[in-house]
Amino acid sequence: MNINRILILGSTYLTELVVQRLLNTRYELVGHVPSRRTTVSGNIPLPEVDIDSDCDIILSVQYDMLVKNPKKCYNFHTGLLPEYGGLDILRHTLEEKAHEQGATFHKMNEKYDSGPIISKITYPVFENDTIKSLYKRQCSIVPDFVVSCLSLLENMKEEDIDNCNTEEPRLLDRVYQKTPIVLEVEEKNIMERLS
Repeated sequence: MNINRILILGSTYLTELVVQRLLNTRYELVGHVPSRRTTVSGNIPLPEVDIDSDCDIILSVQYDMLVKNPKKCYNFHTGLLPEYGGLDILRHTLEEKAHEQGATFHKMNEKYDSGPIISKITYPVFENDTIKSLYKRQCSIVPDFVVSCLSLLENMKEEDIDNCNTEEPRLLDRVYQKTPIVLEVEEKNIMERLS
């Protein structure tokens, strides 16, 4: 698969980190489509564009809407699929006393967090972890994971991608509350924008 031009879906802090990492590669980022609402907003240094913009692939990083025509769409889900689909993955990870969590790169289909799984990366979860510590750990590995997944994708044929493991995910619900990490990052973002 040939990848040159990438359209980004999402507007979180993690999306910002991924975009910053991709700007230091050979890929051309054509723009981004922002999420409707985010818990941890980011500053995406790309123009806002339409989802139908000319690109080789569409890359979703914490995008909060279902894509109607996901033919060339790929998602970086911030949990291990199929066990942790849906929302508020870090909160569910702590509540379930999981020992590891991670990120999943998969081809998107018409359902949330579903489609052929291309790659996963894991990180440990410790007893004293908080949502904030897990989010920091996640932010430290996902940008480089994105670059390695794009390289992997370029070395695969479309039919190989479609033959990757696909299982229906367990979709977790979001609890609409501002967690300490959200409040701290929002405060940090506001203070940085004011200075």
